[in-house]
Amino acid sequence: MTNTSEILKDLIKTDIQSKRPMYNGVEYYRGDNDIKGYDFRSYYVDAIKYTDYNKSNTKIVNNFQKKLVDQKVGYIVGKPMTIKSDDAELIEKIEELLGEKKADILAEWVKGASNKAWESLHVYINEFGEFDYTVIPAQEIIFITDTSYEQNIVQVIRYYKIEWVKQDKTEESIRVEIWDKEKVTFYQEDEDEFFLIPEYTMGIEANPRFHWTTLNTATGVIEQASWGKVPFIKLRNNSEETTDLKPIKDYIDAMDIVSSGFINDLKDIQLAIWVLRGYEGTDLGEFMLNLQKFKAIKLSTDDNASAEPKTMDIPKEARVAILAWLEEKIYDIGQGVNTARLSGGSITNVVIKAHYVGLDLKSNLLITKMKRALSEFMWFAVEYINDRDNKTYNYKDIKFVFNRSMIFNELELVEMINKSSILLSKKTQLANHPLVDDVEAELQLIEDELDDIGFKEGE
Repeated sequence: MTNTSEILKDLIKTDIQSKRPMYNGVEYYRGDNDIKGYDFRSYYVDAIKYTDYNKSNTKIVNNFQKKLVDQKVGYIVGKPMTIKSDDAELIEKIEELLGEKKADILAEWVKGASNKAWESLHVYINEFGEFDYTVIPAQEIIFITDTSYEQNIVQVIRYYKIEWVKQDKTEESIRVEIWDKEKVTFYQEDEDEFFLIPEYTMGIEANPRFHWTTLNTATGVIEQASWGKVPFIKLRNNSEETTDLKPIKDYIDAMDIVSSGFINDLKDIQLAIWVLRGYEGTDLGEFMLNLQKFKAIKLSTDDNASAEPKTMDIPKEARVAILAWLEEKIYDIGQGVNTARLSGGSITNVVIKAHYVGLDLKSNLLITKMKRALSEFMWFAVEYINDRDNKTYNYKDIKFVFNRSMIFNELELVEMINKSSILLSKKTQLANHPLVDDVEAELQLIEDELDDIGFKEGE
């Protein structure tokens, strides 16, 4: 037991340290940029730190991470993904099984992979004995693969914090789940050691337990079952498993500092530098207090006595230029679309597509990985359907089509469709028409309208 505890402690500690870029991606997506910890009031003289509490300390967050990731998510899964197969019955069963939550889960999966380099999906049988699935934060997951090619998942370690009552006192500790192809084992942290929970607290099932249990209503016997695979799927953001933040973080940090510094300078310029001649007092703090409280100061009777505020102009041209350059670099290196450049109805679709080249290339890297991950997901779904309905469907027969979302010139597109109406089928025209979301439904509406006016084919 001691060896297992030491191994778990070492694994979790190493994993947390290795996931610093992952945490950065999530923090920057939420707007918790490094600038939040920057203090513009502090300065150093001879390696000694000083803090001027009269200076402004505003922090401006340029949340490009959220904008670019949301743009990527919308581009890939903003429109419903199409699941295809030659077997229409299989597709109908798959769509029914995945339910309405499919779109939200896919969006969370893509967003997580973009922010964290990869994200995990967990497949399980819920308390009602039904197929279910959810995204588990990658920060909680350690994938253990085979030693030969590091492709096959042999174990998944999930760790997360919980609160539990110990001797009438609520404490926070780490719970660990170790999943293999058949069972899941639960460990609990207590006084810096991990112990095997004698009996899992959710009910009658022992620890370790099988992936799920079901009640046979005919015999009254509780039956245990397993997937035969570790029920976690890893979606990689790209082959290198890097976050979308990594190539642009330094540029975002620089933009945060420049824009924050600019705002603070604008605020501080209102606090003029006072040139004093013949001031009777010796305490400058008293001088500022009198100035702010009484709007007056006391000078000597000397004819040369005076108090004159001095202000200075802030050069903004250089800062405006560097901010514009940084923004351009963020969109360029981050492979995003600066939608501000696409305003106006006169921009052609050719120009618009040119702006989407970077986003398209970046998205393709994830889509390639996503098709493989979705195929793994379909294995679980088809296994469940085959067992439930006594079928022999093959998950490899299922394909995926991503209907990418792109800004376009609608008028130009409609004109092109009209000019090509003789060459294109009605279905293709409707599929590309900006006002049509559901092609099959629109075809049915057209057919119904023709029936209403008594139109018959061939007339």
